[in-house]
Amino acid sequence: MILKSLRLNGFRNIASAEINPCEKVNIILGQNAQGKTNLLEAIWILTGNKSFRGARENQMIPFGEEVFRVEASFKDREREQFLSFTGGEKKRKILLNGMPLKSPSELSGVFPAVIFDPTGLSIVQDGPGERRKFLDDAISNIQPSYAKYLSQYQAVLEQRNALLRDGMRYEQFRDTLDVWDLQLAKLGTILSILREDYLKKLKPAAAEIYGGFTGFSEAFSAEYESSVFEEGTELTAYTDELIEQFFTVLKENRELDRRMKYTTRGIHRDDLKFTIDGRPARIYGSQGQKRSCAVALKLAEAAMIRGILKENPLVLLDDVMSELDQNRQDYILNRVRDFQVFITCCDVSNTLRMESGCIFSVCGGEVCEA
Repeated sequence: MILKSLRLNGFRNIASAEINPCEKVNIILGQNAQGKTNLLEAIWILTGNKSFRGARENQMIPFGEEVFRVEASFKDREREQFLSFTGGEKKRKILLNGMPLKSPSELSGVFPAVIFDPTGLSIVQDGPGERRKFLDDAISNIQPSYAKYLSQYQAVLEQRNALLRDGMRYEQFRDTLDVWDLQLAKLGTILSILREDYLKKLKPAAAEIYGGFTGFSEAFSAEYESSVFEEGTELTAYTDELIEQFFTVLKENRELDRRMKYTTRGIHRDDLKFTIDGRPARIYGSQGQKRSCAVALKLAEAAMIRGILKENPLVLLDDVMSELDQNRQDYILNRVRDFQVFITCCDVSNTLRMESGCIFSVCGGEVCEA
């Protein structure tokens, strides 16, 4: 997919702007707080996802205005399309080729993109919850049924935890624990299989990209760490045997769970382990290495979307150049092929190694081609 044109009206500090991006690399250059990230956020809104900055729609509307508008023409593998998103939680209006859509979720798969912003480092350096969220979001984007299973798992988990907190002193409630455990085991097993399968496919792509960053002088790897299944368990098919293993772990940990008043084992406690040359990146990696890991994972996610949807997603990289050496910057500027890329940066010297592409300058909410 190629974004051919983008027009903004009243989006955060950008009163009005129109750009016609290049098909490969597009640099959005400017000092801090000028509107660079706002431009990326406007593109991201067209995917149908919520703001990657955690903002509500009414927070993107300038003071004194009622709505914002983002319009784009883009070419997918079949035709050129037009998308208009008028934002405002009470006055939202989304048009795809002139036809109204009921909700942003209907844009899923229509305008695919991946985003890296500075909080993306949390995938590598923060706790397991951030890594699980990365995996859950990535799988949900290409397999909607995964989000349904995950929501069901969370609902059953909440019921089990409520029983552990408040219901265990009543015999009639204790007897229902088997029922909740079996449901949790069934849902947890299928989610474990889907996670393992996705990571198995993502890992070689991420390793190849990370190798490109370093001239293959460093080796990146990623492994799924289950809190239920032992290392080496084949998670390839949904079987009664795997469900029974999950159920047994829950049953064996009931006494601990009663004392802790929450469920201590399950997919909600699993983790991903990223290593560089066999050493945990979270502990031993430099800031540049951690950033490289996170970016490699996001670019690999883009490759996964391309493989599933048969459409190239946009790649949005916010403040990705800082803390990267020249070789890693060169790879991002010149070696990320097959994708249309948008990169924000503050330092014009970071663009000097770019072999081809466009540079857009942003100052005080005004955007122009440099």
